[in-house]
Amino acid sequence: MLKYHPDTRFLTDYAAGSLPESQALCVAAHLHYCHSCRKHISELMELGAELFMTQAPDSVNADSFDKLMEKLDAPQPEAQPGTLHTNQVQSTPVEHEALPRAIRKITGGDIEKLGWRNLGKTFRYSTIQTGDSQRESSLLEIKAGGEIPKHHHGGDEITVVLKGSFSDQEDRYHVGDYIVRTSGETHTPVASQDEDCLCLATLDAPIVMNNWFYRLVTPFLNKPTSSG
Repeated sequence: MLKYHPDTRFLTDYAAGSLPESQALCVAAHLHYCHSCRKHISELMELGAELFMTQAPDSVNADSFDKLMEKLDAPQPEAQPGTLHTNQVQSTPVEHEALPRAIRKITGGDIEKLGWRNLGKTFRYSTIQTGDSQRESSLLEIKAGGEIPKHHHGGDEITVVLKGSFSDQEDRYHVGDYIVRTSGETHTPVASQDEDCLCLATLDAPIVMNNWFYRLVTPFLNKPTSSG
């Protein structure tokens, strides 16, 4: 069972199409695995359309977001079996797919053809282009039982587990979990012993390896992000 999900503001911005591309990719990857968030997105889109239709063309109320949240907190009627909203996002389960559709689309469907960089024997990463110049996005793979060296975050990072699981000092994370790390946090992700772990990650500032050796051999992870 999934334990970690995007908060309501992430989902609201995703439904409105206002999330930066890299963060939207992370939410889309999570939605692939999470029925409850897909349902929440569907409700947000319906409520957004309803508010738009009742809004005067030349006015925007400052409390629109608060009203939207009040409606979300109200009990929602259960959909009848077999019904499907026309604007529902990824409404059918896709567990048979190897990776989320959004990941397959942006990587061309074969991640082994990406430009991977190895860091030691158990960890590799590949930069992916999302069109978001303010954030770096990448796929991270940790071999079973391996780890990403201890590091701390210079900014915020979103990680979505795509395969396997990993743990750190806080918890253990499974496929579909949407994990947010903030500036100053330090951790050492370790993959489970029984399966390789693949993650999608996006960050708005470089991470810094605690060990000086890894700082020298990981120029991507430590380079300044573009200000464009």
